[in-house]
Amino acid sequence: MLKFALAAGIVYEWLFGASVLSLASLEYAVLRAVCATLLAWMILEAGRVLLMAALALDGRPPAQRRG
Repeated sequence: MLKFALAAGIVYEWLFGASVLSLASLEYAVLRAVCATLLAWMILEAGRVLLMAALALDGRPPAQRRG
């Protein structure tokens, strides 16, 4: 999931980030890309956890669960 989040963070910075004209602006661009990467990673991991929780649910009717 981290590799997808890293790609999403880089793409976000390329699309919405300001142009890099100095070393200070490069530092802020890197910081924004890291923050976007961490946010994307949290969203992807939360989605994965919710999917695994949904797949772990028992789909049988209550009468059949007791055996």
